[in-house]
Amino acid sequence: MKKHFNTVEQAKKWLTNQKQELPSSSTLLHATNLCKMIYDEFSDTGKIYIREKICPNYQSLEEDIFCALYSPIINRKDQKNVSNLERYLNRPILEILLQDDRMEQLKRYCENKELPSFETAQEFCQVLQDQLELNSPEIPELNFLSVIDLLTEQIYSLLCRIAQKESGATHTNVKQVLFLYDKVRNKISQIKNLHKKVNEGVIRYIDRISPKIGIAIDAALEKSIETHTIISAWGNETGSMMNISVNQQLIKHVRNSEKLQEIAKTLGKYRKIIADKRKNSYAYGLGEKYDVVFGNDLSNCLSSELALLGTKETELLFLRKYDQKRLAQYRRRMGTIKGKGDMIVLIDESSSIREVINWSKAFALALLDIAAKEKRRYAMIHFSSADQIKTDLFEPGHYHSEDVLNAAEQFWGGGTDFEAPLQEALKLMEQGYENADLTIITDGECEISNAFAEHFRNMLAQYRAVMTGILLDKGQDSCGKSLIPFCSKIYHSKDLIEDEIAIQILNSKVS
Repeated sequence: MKKHFNTVEQAKKWLTNQKQELPSSSTLLHATNLCKMIYDEFSDTGKIYIREKICPNYQSLEEDIFCALYSPIINRKDQKNVSNLERYLNRPILEILLQDDRMEQLKRYCENKELPSFETAQEFCQVLQDQLELNSPEIPELNFLSVIDLLTEQIYSLLCRIAQKESGATHTNVKQVLFLYDKVRNKISQIKNLHKKVNEGVIRYIDRISPKIGIAIDAALEKSIETHTIISAWGNETGSMMNISVNQQLIKHVRNSEKLQEIAKTLGKYRKIIADKRKNSYAYGLGEKYDVVFGNDLSNCLSSELALLGTKETELLFLRKYDQKRLAQYRRRMGTIKGKGDMIVLIDESSSIREVINWSKAFALALLDIAAKEKRRYAMIHFSSADQIKTDLFEPGHYHSEDVLNAAEQFWGGGTDFEAPLQEALKLMEQGYENADLTIITDGECEISNAFAEHFRNMLAQYRAVMTGILLDKGQDSCGKSLIPFCSKIYHSKDLIEDEIAIQILNSKVS
């Protein structure tokens, strides 16, 4: 073996310049403590990836992708601190994902959203693993990765022996120490040569698997949209997108129902419209100051009045003015909420409406969202033939996601009878549904006796209720005449598309 050093000092100086450090990180990105904690909660019950050959470390790749999707800021680690496998195989895959045009969409659905971020990261890794197991390119140079790891371990073993000899723990023989330094140098030189070969192999490897990465990105985007849509449509706002059991069960339930998935696409959109409307529902600027009055509202009290609390001499004056409601305070313009009554929605579930029933359910559940937010009672009356009536009652704060899902999946598939559901609506008003806001959604015509129509109209007036009709009559010449006597307004899908009808009604009902 060639000798490189004549003195121990020369060898030490060379070694100091090498700055050879053992890579200790299996992840490529810096994660905040919060991000790490959230991911660890998922990983306790997440997928275990089994690797039988040289391939990406899917476990750590999943964690890095989760971090990239969830965190607003992406902070890369120095690659010198990353283990060889992750540096050479995970890193280029992650970079392809981060620089892909679809990443912007992925961030929109996942950023600061726990469940979409994890589900998307897991889907990417699972699909990529499946794709590579089907046909993984054979790149001989990648086998050098294990050789590099072995050489690195040998170097640190040699360094330990050198440190022992130099510390006096063992008999110091200069020739032996220099011999060990030479071995370290040779192994470092081997590692550098192997790194070059691995680099060449990785370029070919990534080039060959790029189409498979693209397939994984497509699958990840689809999963992010699906997860985001499900929780947006069916989730509870207080636990929105969080990794909680309610959301996990919700996702599992909805994924097993094609009907619920279809409803979710429309319902999620309508819930967003409602949320945006609430944000902009004030007649004036939120909390805008426009006058000074007297009172004892400390939250709006002028700072000059609060200054009276600063000294014992003026504190008594402040308390006296507070008791007499004579403190100067701002008057603010705030949104005025118009009191509205309970909601009753009648949904036609006859066989003829099957093609548009998902829209009917999405719209009806959007109305439930409004009722829940405004603490209004809500009833959904499912009707078809005269003997096919089912009423779901939703009392504010006393129902669960499962109740909503069951109502969404309910479907009779019979004929059409109006009198039975209208009688059911009357019972609800008699039982205390005050100033009821009724909506009937149907696609057909049903004969109603003049006597019943007159009676129902009179009862609406008596209970100070109002009824809106939605007639899904696209492609029909004349339909819905039987709704005219008791509906204050009827929307026709032959005149407006369903989304336009929904937007008009939802905007009118949001306080």
